[in-house]
Amino acid sequence: MDPEDDQEIIDSIVNALESDDERSFSPSQTRSDTNRTYSPQIKRFQQPQYSIKKIQSPIIGFKLDCWTIQPFTLDDDLYLDGDLILKCKDQTNSRKIQGLFEKGNDEQREFIFQKLLPGIVSLANDIFGNYVVQRILEQGNQLQRELIFEHLSQQILVLCYNTYGCRVAQKLIEISYNTFKFDQIFNILSSEIRNLVLDTNGNHVIQKIAELVKFQKSEWLIEGVLGQIQKLSNDSHGCRLIQQILELSSISQLNDIYKELLFIQDELCFSQYGNYIIQILLLRGPTDVIYKIQNAIIKNLEKLSCDKFGSNVVDKSVNISVYMRKEILKVFIHNMNVFYKLSNNCYGNYVIQNFCKQLEYNQLIKLSYDSSQFNTQFGQHVYQTLQKLKN
Repeated sequence: MDPEDDQEIIDSIVNALESDDERSFSPSQTRSDTNRTYSPQIKRFQQPQYSIKKIQSPIIGFKLDCWTIQPFTLDDDLYLDGDLILKCKDQTNSRKIQGLFEKGNDEQREFIFQKLLPGIVSLANDIFGNYVVQRILEQGNQLQRELIFEHLSQQILVLCYNTYGCRVAQKLIEISYNTFKFDQIFNILSSEIRNLVLDTNGNHVIQKIAELVKFQKSEWLIEGVLGQIQKLSNDSHGCRLIQQILELSSISQLNDIYKELLFIQDELCFSQYGNYIIQILLLRGPTDVIYKIQNAIIKNLEKLSCDKFGSNVVDKSVNISVYMRKEILKVFIHNMNVFYKLSNNCYGNYVIQNFCKQLEYNQLIKLSYDSSQFNTQFGQHVYQTLQKLKN
């Protein structure tokens, strides 16, 4: 294409843009005249400014050149003017300031930090501001971290109960671990442990501490949940906390926990979250606890197998225990009606299929079944599985 033709195209594009106010590509354009412009530098550009960039057509073999219109961007330093605390509470501006802090030099980071420090507690509890605080904690220097800690440590309980503040609290705990600052936070939270474990946000903070301290302070955590296990087991976060305790503590530390769990084991088996706790006990619990749970499963085999969550417990017991496979086989041989009922159930059929796959061949042939009893689509799945296993 001739250079003169190129210039004509450029001139026509620019003239069209300048004559169409509604389609201005000015970087200072807002959704309405009443929208607030945060930086005074933006207001200086009364006329739109453009750069014209020539690009090759993405269509292979297509010779015609294409043009793009690119708005000029503001200088990053100029962006830092105005109320930074207010800017951090906006999603786009929050990301921008995080990027500036991450890529900036020491002078720029200190400038951002000094502007935000007076509002650090407010930002820590803000939906977008909390990310800025976390970024400074991660990438700021030691002095900046200490100043943030000084401001936030006295508000740690407020942070723990806040949806966004609990994220900052977890970051504070993580960064201060193995220092006296961690002990300071830990001592404050210790007095509130029983309330924190029941709170959706506070529970996350306690889980973070549990991950860090592992066996070191498990007695503190156990005392926090004793007497409240039934409440915690019916909540996804509480259930996860109990799992952590069972995984991180020694058997000798868990006697009181085991007693409370066994008291409500039937309820837990049918619980959306509690069934996972029973599965962990089957896998990691002491022999006497496992034996009591296994007996309860055999006693309630039909009811558990036909339940969405209870069937998970039966499956786990079958997968990990030869004893359970033998006992359940005895139940079916004694009463094949139970076998047929589970086979034709939407959840029970999975239990039967899994059970049959775990059996040895000499055990499998002891099941004398009538193919006509598999009278549902679920039952047919079981029948096909049996045929494959026997052939």
